[in-house]
Amino acid sequence: MDKEKNDIFENMPVPKAVLKLALPTMMGMLVSVIYNLADTFFVGQLNDPYQVAAVTITMPIFLFLMAFGSIFGIGGGAFISRLLGMKDYESVKKTSSFAFYGGLFVGLVCTILALIFMPNLLNISGASENTYLFAENYLKVIALGAPVIILGFSLGQLIRAEGSAKEAMFGMMLGTVINIVLDPILILWAGWGVQGAAIATVIANLISVLYYLRYFKKGSSVLSVSFSYFVFDSKIIGEIFSIGIPASLNSLLMSSSNIVLNNFAVSYGDNVVAAFGVIGRINML
Repeated sequence: MDKEKNDIFENMPVPKAVLKLALPTMMGMLVSVIYNLADTFFVGQLNDPYQVAAVTITMPIFLFLMAFGSIFGIGGGAFISRLLGMKDYESVKKTSSFAFYGGLFVGLVCTILALIFMPNLLNISGASENTYLFAENYLKVIALGAPVIILGFSLGQLIRAEGSAKEAMFGMMLGTVINIVLDPILILWAGWGVQGAAIATVIANLISVLYYLRYFKKGSSVLSVSFSYFVFDSKIIGEIFSIGIPASLNSLLMSSSNIVLNNFAVSYGDNVVAAFGVIGRINML
């Protein structure tokens, strides 16, 4: 671990250390909000409330994927920070490797289950006759991209836990810029509509993941995604899940509340669902 990161955890006064790590983290979260607003904005340019409503209907599934990202990202990150304090760098490598391959495996399982049970998911989420096809086209792409969506969130958390908040923020910003550039191209110019928004989202997350993996290989002397460090260690698994599962409850509860809201809103018409989607993005600020 390089001297500057080591200094944050060992020597820097707590208020200064918190500020040094918190500001890039806040910027990264703000960038994430802009990310979501961009999709809604460009889909809105189609002047088709059904497509805006389709994005709203599929948001609970997206939040569900974020919950899995929280398990491995926040859970793994919290344990890694403690291990760094103990200077147990070998366990840090094992934990980060398990978090990576665990997130990848869960993402693949989510892809398979989402494709198999897609009609059920859409019906539960409040899809109507008018929005079903749009929501299905959007969700198919998101389902196929589930592994990179989960990893895009979790890897940034692991890097932040090491003390590299700026690098984690840059990975998020890189994905956001790619998403904003691709949105008008795929949604409006290519004419793919809401499906183009989903493709842009998955590509943006893939770019972020590739950046994080490059950092793991070249920028960090502690974190690792090497399969040689992947082990089923009961202590590592227990520590990750003991923090990660409670941390994921926020996203799970948001997903559940969105499903309930969508089902109430759709009884008043798809325009109301679309409106709630726009308001929800603003509320994220």
